[in-house]
Amino acid sequence: MWYSYVTMKKMTRQEKHAQCMREIKGTLIVTLLCCAWHIITAFALNGKGLYFLGMPAWFSVSVFGTIVIALVGVRYLLKHVFVDFEYDDEEEEK
Repeated sequence: MWYSYVTMKKMTRQEKHAQCMREIKGTLIVTLLCCAWHIITAFALNGKGLYFLGMPAWFSVSVFGTIVIALVGVRYLLKHVFVDFEYDDEEEEK
């Protein structure tokens, strides 16, 4: 997109590395939250005999809840964690 070149941050190599690690950690946390929700609700609601939307409740709550958590997590990451910068190895001018 044409406006992304205007909003890119100038960062040092160390700042770029730190930002990449921050983005990796944030993404890992959201992924672990999704996995935890999916597994916990599947085991907690399995065998209860409840149905939602014509499917067992464990499946419905597990899958749809995971989708909602993923969407909210990605939105949070995009707004508060991810930064637009150019990750090239060009030499800094002295």
